[in-house]
Amino acid sequence: MAALIFIEHWDERSTVVEDVFAAAREAELNRQREYDAALHIQAVMRGVRLRQFIKYLHMCAIRIQMAWRGYLGRMEYHRELAAKVEERQLNYFHNMATKIKKVWKGHYVRKNVYDYYAMKKYLGALEEKNKIVREKLREYEEEMRQREELEAEVKQLEKYDKYARSCHYMMSTQVKAGVFVKDSDQSSGFEEQIKAVFPKDLSKKKNKWHKTDKKLDDNSTYELPPLRRVQGPFKNPSVVYMQRHKSLKPTLKVQTDFNTEDVAKEKDIQEEWCKRVIDAEFAPFSRMKYEYMPSLHKKYPVL
Repeated sequence: MAALIFIEHWDERSTVVEDVFAAAREAELNRQREYDAALHIQAVMRGVRLRQFIKYLHMCAIRIQMAWRGYLGRMEYHRELAAKVEERQLNYFHNMATKIKKVWKGHYVRKNVYDYYAMKKYLGALEEKNKIVREKLREYEEEMRQREELEAEVKQLEKYDKYARSCHYMMSTQVKAGVFVKDSDQSSGFEEQIKAVFPKDLSKKKNKWHKTDKKLDDNSTYELPPLRRVQGPFKNPSVVYMQRHKSLKPTLKVQTDFNTEDVAKEKDIQEEWCKRVIDAEFAPFSRMKYEYMPSLHKKYPVL
């Protein structure tokens, strides 16, 4: 039986070998694709596992942070609560202390410092004093008003007298009546005023040292005018000595040299030369007459 099967297959040996080689070739061709597919599957799986692990770590970190931050928040809340409670207690104690001091100070002042009847008596005396002061001020004001009126009246009289003095040339004479007289037989009151004030204008003091044309005799004596300034030998000897022996004080014109301006200019030039950075005069680039000299670090190449 086995021999028959072998014989049958022996005739088909060529097709079997070809199928085997074809399968081997197909496996060789699909090997790289299957390898890449396996790598991709492994990568995806490892990525999923890694992401799940990282997510787990994140969750653990979040829980740790949440617990720690909750602890810190509770501690901060307790500290702020304690501070607020202490502040409220201090404010309460301060208010109570203020009330105690207020009550005690009121009691002390009412008992030892402030006396109602004494203060009432003092205020009454002060009111009376104010009345007296106001009365004196009223009297002083009235006195000052009367004084001002009297001064104004005196000024008016002085002005009237001055005007009367200025009208002396219009008075009546023996020949003709003045302009202030209405009837020739009746005198005017204004003329009487002029007669009363006019002589005061005539009492002028004459100059004692006025010039005169009279020739003085040899034996005549007259009084010399007083000296306004002591001169010559009438000075004090100490003053004369100090004037003769005082130190020489030449004027600015004598002290100044003739060539002062030139010396000052030369000094300014020397000071400017000392502060000068370079002695060569500045010239624009377009007018330079010398060759341009480059700097050392640009002239030679760097090694």
